[in-house]
Amino acid sequence: MISSSVKQEGLTLIQEAHDIIIKHVHSKLNPYLEKEGVKEVSNRDGKVFADFFAQQRDELRKLPSHQRSNVRNEMLGAVENYVASQLHSLDDGEKMPINIFLPAIAAELAVQKHELEAPFKGMRPIEIQPSDSIYSAIAVGGVQNPDDVKHLNSNDIKHLASAQEYQFRQNKWVIFVTTDASEILNKEKDLEEMFLRCSRPEWAVDHQRDMTKRKPPLEYIYDIKNYTPKQKRVVDAIEKTIGAKRR
Repeated sequence: MISSSVKQEGLTLIQEAHDIIIKHVHSKLNPYLEKEGVKEVSNRDGKVFADFFAQQRDELRKLPSHQRSNVRNEMLGAVENYVASQLHSLDDGEKMPINIFLPAIAAELAVQKHELEAPFKGMRPIEIQPSDSIYSAIAVGGVQNPDDVKHLNSNDIKHLASAQEYQFRQNKWVIFVTTDASEILNKEKDLEEMFLRCSRPEWAVDHQRDMTKRKPPLEYIYDIKNYTPKQKRVVDAIEKTIGAKRR
């Protein structure tokens, strides 16, 4: 299951990444090859393509928010691998017309987009509108220290608050899976202090296995004798939202 807000943002990021790759790669490749004097593609043109993709990676790094999502880099890498494999599959002396090679790249990009979208489209979304109390607790607690000016953005707060509310309403541990190192994973300890575990996808199962050894969320938080200020804020928000009460 996935929250509707996370599903929508994931699909939006994939579509935006696809559009950017089309703009920065596919539309520029033909003029670049013409400039390099490549009229037909052969297995001798690897260096030309390697330089082209290196230039595109540099350009993508300069775009705003490139660290927030890795989808652009995944798509670019997939297209580059496809191009390399196609070139290396050509026999010595064999050449492929540009008007065949370029549409094949566009088709491969469409395949990559579909594969990235499939997990999101295959999950049943849960409609969660987090309470103002939980939203506020996550927003304030997401600041690492009083001098930290890099707050969580509103979308991240909504996603995290939705996961937190679902976790305590269902009384089942939740792992918030993300690749966002610059906005969320860098606050992993703060969020864990607030009873919300975040993880990269490759370690999510390990974290889930560890979390299920604990008591259920409500029992777990009420076994704590002395709350930190962040924990106290979250517990108060949970009680106000779902009507739970300390024993």
